[in-house]
Amino acid sequence: MTYALFLDDDHGRHAHFRACVAARGARDRQVLYVYTAADAIAALRTYEGEIMEAFLDHDLCEDDHWVAPGAPSKVPTGMVVVDHIITMRRPPARVTVHSFNDVAAAEMCARLAAVQTIAVERVPFHQLLTRLV
Repeated sequence: MTYALFLDDDHGRHAHFRACVAARGARDRQVLYVYTAADAIAALRTYEGEIMEAFLDHDLCEDDHWVAPGAPSKVPTGMVVVDHIITMRRPPARVTVHSFNDVAAAEMCARLAAVQTIAVERVPFHQLLTRLV
């Protein structure tokens, strides 16, 4: 069994993503749905080498919307997850950053792109859903 990881703090986005995955009927890959950076890192550790694709948001709390990379945040951001991924021996082969935070999304992608084994893509969430259907 292989896995995909979906990180977002928004319950509505989780529902939309789940609906698109269900409509696609993908049974070859189980999706691990997480809401926090800590849960994402725990999943990445537990399933290292089995998570083939990750979908990452940056701002994981309403109070942190549009927080700049490296700036203080109320909760750990998706950048913490990126920093973990780039240290993994067997990271996901594909990572899609779906954050609306342009500056943070660009930095996430730049850090991930430094790892040659990771295919990185930046896709706003609404466009991501149309690709899954």
